[in-house]
Amino acid sequence: MRATAVLLVAAALLGASATPVALAEADQGEILGIAQRYLHNRAQKVTTGPQTPGFGVPVTPELATRLAVHETKLEAARTSARTRYRAAVVETSAERFDVDQTGRTVVARVHEHAELYFAEAGTAEFTGYGLPHLLTFRRAGEGWVLADVALGHYKHCALLPETQQPSAC
Repeated sequence: MRATAVLLVAAALLGASATPVALAEADQGEILGIAQRYLHNRAQKVTTGPQTPGFGVPVTPELATRLAVHETKLEAARTSARTRYRAAVVETSAERFDVDQTGRTVVARVHEHAELYFAEAGTAEFTGYGLPHLLTFRRAGEGWVLADVALGHYKHCALLPETQQPSAC
């Protein structure tokens, strides 16, 4: 009987540790804001608009190194492309926030819908795309920093937009 009670207590403790951790609404808003700025700034990298270094969001040192490579490749693609875009409009929506048990790491499943506006007049004003992303965030003090970027599930045979071409996603 005593062994059964010990097993039940152990099972209850294990069950308690698997309880999903909720993410505060303010944290959701901050994370979605960072995701929006990152994806918008990434899309801007393929336009003829003013270019600023970086992606305009707080990132971990490891991700900063990877994104510097992405930025160089996006710049090369932008300057060599036959199709020119004058502007990008990006809308980001959150599908889900997966929080680890410590509450210090969050994987945000977001959807990006972007429109790239052609620099030259033609039959169409813009081209658009939609992509799922998995963005990992880590708690840094009272805020969040972007720690990893990856494409979510998409058709792997599909042609990716210019904003994602150099990515290792």
